[in-house]
Amino acid sequence: MNKRYISLSIILLLAISTLPILFANGENGEENALGCYKLLQVTTETLQPGESATYYPPGGAREDCTYILDINGRDLNCGEACAYFKVVIKPKYGQEDTRNFQSCRGDSISAEIPIPGEVWNKVEYIKIINDGQTSNCGITYSWKLYSLCPCTGKQALYPKVDIEHFAVTGGDTIVRDGKILTNFNVIPGVQQTFIQVENRGFFTQNNVKVKVLGLPQGVNISITPDTQKIKAHNLGTYQATFEVGPNVPSGTYKVTMMAYSDNGVFDKIQIDLVVP
Repeated sequence: MNKRYISLSIILLLAISTLPILFANGENGEENALGCYKLLQVTTETLQPGESATYYPPGGAREDCTYILDINGRDLNCGEACAYFKVVIKPKYGQEDTRNFQSCRGDSISAEIPIPGEVWNKVEYIKIINDGQTSNCGITYSWKLYSLCPCTGKQALYPKVDIEHFAVTGGDTIVRDGKILTNFNVIPGVQQTFIQVENRGFFTQNNVKVKVLGLPQGVNISITPDTQKIKAHNLGTYQATFEVGPNVPSGTYKVTMMAYSDNGVFDKIQIDLVVP
C-alpha cells in the first residue's frame, strides 16, 4: 500500500486540535528533552457517503503545553474510485474555512502537527464531511492526541539559561534581553537569522540546543550548530536559516522558540511569525 503525506494548513490543524476528546483519560508517555509526552486519546471514526461528524472545542488547554495531533485516514475499498471528503472549520470570529481531500485505492493520508496550547480555544467547531455527491466510498480516520508539557518535578539543572537575542542578520531585532520587541516578518525565500542563548548560571552547560515549534506548513528551519557548550556567564550563538515556500498562506502564526538540553527545558519564548 502506498502512503501519501498530505500537509494540512495551520488553521486546519489548530481547529482539529480542539476535538472534545482532549481531556479524556490518557496514558502516561515518555519523557524527553522537550518535556513529558502524554497520550490523551485514540479515536477511530467511519463515515459513509453523505455522513458528517462535528466536533466542538473544550476549554482549559494549558498555555505552557504543546498539543500534538497525529491524523491518519483512508478510503474504504473503493477499487479504482476515490473517496472525497471535506474538513470545515468555523472560527469563533470569521468565515468557515473548507479543505478538500481525497484518498484513492487505499492510499493513506497522514499528518502530525504541534499546536501551541494558547490557540486551542479559538475555533468554534470542526466538521468532517464525506462528500456523497462526488463519491460513493466510505472513509475511515483516526486521531491520536498527545500533550507535551513541562515535566512535573523535572527541570533543567541550574536553569539560568535564557533565550536572550533573536534577530534577522543585518535586519530587525525581534527579541532583545529576553523581551519581544516586534514580530518576525518573513517573505518567500531564504531568511538568515541568529539566536543567542545566555548562561547566567555558575556552571557550564553542555549540549545546549535550540528548537522552533509550530512553524506553518511550507516554512522550514535549519539551526547550526546542532548543540554547543556554553560556559558560565557566556553567550552561545546559533545561526538559524528559515526557508519560506511560495504557497504559505498569509497570516500571523504563533511559534515557540525553545532552549533545552538532555537535562530538560531551559527557556522558551513565543513570537509572532508574519507572512504577508
